[in-house]
Amino acid sequence: MKMLKIGTFCLLAVLFGALTAAAQTSKVGFVNPQRIINESKIGRIAQEDLARLGREKDRRVSEALQEVEVIKQELSKGLLSVSEEQAREKPASCRSEYEQLVEQSNLDIQGEERRLIQFVMRRADSILRRIAEEMGFTMILTDPEIMGYVAPSVDITDRVIRELNGMM
Repeated sequence: MKMLKIGTFCLLAVLFGALTAAAQTSKVGFVNPQRIINESKIGRIAQEDLARLGREKDRRVSEALQEVEVIKQELSKGLLSVSEEQAREKPASCRSEYEQLVEQSNLDIQGEERRLIQFVMRRADSILRRIAEEMGFTMILTDPEIMGYVAPSVDITDRVIRELNGMM
């Protein structure tokens, strides 16, 4: 029984040593995707496209709001010849259409923003893989929200931005 305890202890000691050694060979890198979007040429182009889409959506929403206001004014001045029931329904219907347009525009912009970020990060992916292999990283983290501290030696964001810009 004593030999079994000693054997188990030795086995555990060897396993612990192996796990410690394996943990020491892991190297983690970090890249900040928001900086890549904001500072790389391709990211700025993507942001310009998104801004253009946003301006177009804003223009359409403003036009729809103006239509709602015109209908309300015409109804309040009695300029429209509609029945009393239609007079009550028309502004509510236009307002509902306007609110749906605003909601859909916001969803469209959010979806386009996600697609543009994915597009830029897919372009950066091959660079990330190459840098990871070159620097011996076993993984690269991309979420700055969960990081308390990142040593400058493992933050490869600047290098990724430089290489992305070199591709353009």
